[in-house]
Amino acid sequence: MATRKPASAVPQRTIYRPLVLLAPALTLGVIADAALDFSMLLWLIAFSLLLVLWGALWGRKCERYSSVALLLAVAAMGGMLQHGHWNWYRATELSRGLSADKQPVALRGVVLDYPRFLPAKPPGSAFEFERPNQWKVPFRVYQMRNGSTWEAASGDTEIYVSGDHLDVRPGQAILVFAQATCAEGALNPGEFDFANWARASRRRTFLRSGFPECLKVEVTPVQRSLWEPIRAARHYVSGELAAAIPPGLDGLAETVFLGRRERLADATDEAFRQTGTVHLLALSGLHLGILAFFAYGLLRFLPGPAWLPAVCVLVMTCAYVVLVDARPPIVRASILVGAFCVAMMLYRRPMFWNSLAAAWLLVICWSPTEIFQAGTQLSFVAVASLAWLSGYQAMTKKTDPLQDLIEITRPLPVKCWRHGVRWFGQMFVASLVVWLVTLPLVLFHFHAASPWTILLSPILIIPMGCALFFIPVLLVTSLVVPVATPVAAWLVSCPLWLMQETVTWTQQHAGLSIWSAGPPGWWVVGFYLVAATVGWVMITRRVPMRWSVAVVAIWLTVGFVWGTAQAIEANTRDDLVCTLVSVGHGTCVLVELPEGRNLLYDCGRLGSPKRACQSLSAVLWSKGIQHLDAVIISHDDADHYNGLPELLERFSVGAVYCSDLMEKIPSSLVSKLLDDIRRRDIPLRTISAGRSLQAHPEVGLTVLHPTRKGVLGRDNANSIVLLIEYQGRRILLPGDLESPGTEAVIVERPIDCDVVMAPHHGSQHSHAEAFYQWCQPEWIVVSSGSRDIVGPENAGADAPVWLNTATGGMIEIRLSADGRPPEVTSWRKGR
Repeated sequence: MATRKPASAVPQRTIYRPLVLLAPALTLGVIADAALDFSMLLWLIAFSLLLVLWGALWGRKCERYSSVALLLAVAAMGGMLQHGHWNWYRATELSRGLSADKQPVALRGVVLDYPRFLPAKPPGSAFEFERPNQWKVPFRVYQMRNGSTWEAASGDTEIYVSGDHLDVRPGQAILVFAQATCAEGALNPGEFDFANWARASRRRTFLRSGFPECLKVEVTPVQRSLWEPIRAARHYVSGELAAAIPPGLDGLAETVFLGRRERLADATDEAFRQTGTVHLLALSGLHLGILAFFAYGLLRFLPGPAWLPAVCVLVMTCAYVVLVDARPPIVRASILVGAFCVAMMLYRRPMFWNSLAAAWLLVICWSPTEIFQAGTQLSFVAVASLAWLSGYQAMTKKTDPLQDLIEITRPLPVKCWRHGVRWFGQMFVASLVVWLVTLPLVLFHFHAASPWTILLSPILIIPMGCALFFIPVLLVTSLVVPVATPVAAWLVSCPLWLMQETVTWTQQHAGLSIWSAGPPGWWVVGFYLVAATVGWVMITRRVPMRWSVAVVAIWLTVGFVWGTAQAIEANTRDDLVCTLVSVGHGTCVLVELPEGRNLLYDCGRLGSPKRACQSLSAVLWSKGIQHLDAVIISHDDADHYNGLPELLERFSVGAVYCSDLMEKIPSSLVSKLLDDIRRRDIPLRTISAGRSLQAHPEVGLTVLHPTRKGVLGRDNANSIVLLIEYQGRRILLPGDLESPGTEAVIVERPIDCDVVMAPHHGSQHSHAEAFYQWCQPEWIVVSSGSRDIVGPENAGADAPVWLNTATGGMIEIRLSADGRPPEVTSWRKGR
């Protein structure tokens, strides 16, 4: 058997690290094209000229200038990669003829992978609808029916099929009847852009079928693929975990091992998010590192040459990467593990920063847009932070031979205890460093962070590592010794149960989430440039430590001064801004009063209340708003208030107002909402016709309807009608006002308004013509999810202008202090 040679016995050479320079050059090219969208021809010309220049300078032995030309050529190549990935599609691409509106289609294509069963999850709150069981079918389009003829089409997508049973397999040709849509872009500032996300993943089409019968298998030979064994293995692993692990934990097992979160319980996912440990659910280098650590620890005891364990770990790493569909964080980790294995085989010391740069380059070449994803950024920043910490600790570590001798003579229990305490202390320090370094990026992308992640991460790594170790044991046991499968399943379930119970208990009894608007993008970029420079200086000791600390303190001060200046500007503003947030079929109206006070009129939408809260939160954070002085709930319709419970988790609220009828005769949902408001010690007050809210001496906030007794009819008829007046200009918010409430309002003296929100989302059933005649608006804004509401046809020159949040996105109405006509701006279309 070959004798293992320690790496320290082999003389180390100084190796030039070209990848560390190529990575930022390629990144700059990607960013330049994403920002400026140059043509491919321009990038190609620049790349060719720079290569010629590099060759000429290299021939003249001008190494420094030739290196600059080469790096610029690499940047141009990055621009070409980004441009091609973002813009180049086939002429037959299905998404070219689709929009965000649903369109019935008949398609032919082939199933790419095994369908994924998505069991119906119970509603997360009383304000959500119950959803049916679904199947997710990966699908590649070949043909689309146009009338009675079939035309060529292309594109990869996924079909969401409602139903309990579905019998299709990979490689089968199927005929699909579905509703097709394209992902819709962001309708509000700061909101997640699904259209850009879908375009980056090159899956812009979404298909939904209401019944399994909408998918018909055609009688054609099954198409075989080289990836079929991998798909079968992935399907087998998923099926075994679902069959062996108890319900409630099977989704968690599949999440930590395969990265599939479709079956993870919403309550568990929310608990991990609120405790700041959601990174343990996102398949990353941590999971691969744990698996590689266990594998190498076992294989090193096998007889054979010294390089055999490294080769086995390398093969298993490649197999695992393919099994989990080559996700970018796993690809990054696989390169680091692969570099370690190759170094072990060659008896060389692995060069970490060169390997990390190689992983970054590979991610860009695989998918250039991945570098703009929060997960990819956080993954690389966290690993770089840990590498820096390790190097800094190794550089500053001082050894005492006498202390080492004392440690050797200690009893075994004392040794184990001291090693355990030391290990947890090191993990705690590492967790703290990673949390502090990634905090600006986390707040920038997610606007939320939890200090609990510092303490919970070192604790939860132990049960997660045990679960990751026993899952392969479970899979092997189910094949070799099926009788022992329950024992292996119990070994997997116990650590998963411990993880779930720990985060759930922390969320329920010691929840601590920091919600913030987050720093601006320019400050985040500057922070990481400063952090990288300071980290390099601390390792190399080029300047005294105090200068590094001073630089970081200066940049933090810059961010604090910028935030203070923004707050001062908001508090000294003299105009009034009324913003109708685009939330689909629902209402969210933000009123920013002079001198920094803020009023919210309704917060809800039909369907998912979480989407309403997310859209409104994005708008509030984009404006730097953290506190709402008052919230008005117009009436008892869920699409006007179902987003409020989650909003109260994120923002502080001064008071909540509703009508007398809504408080005295509440529905079951309203009762739960009002109880939640009282539990948070938020003042709950009632308002009625004739009441005015005193928010600013120059702003009139007058309630026109309903009276304390209200009118006969549905809740819509008793919507709170709010009149906003400032410097002679008026905005009217009528909620879902309809007959007989409309008649009760228009019998009063007419009020000439500049802008009116269309009653009941512009519905024809509200019979709003008389209402518009009464208030004579110049602008009518519809808060709706339907793009078909555009106002009457053949309207005269004096007719009001209609705007719709479904098409224009967020609509902002600005009333100036000098009484000029209102400035109405659509976020998508401008003024």
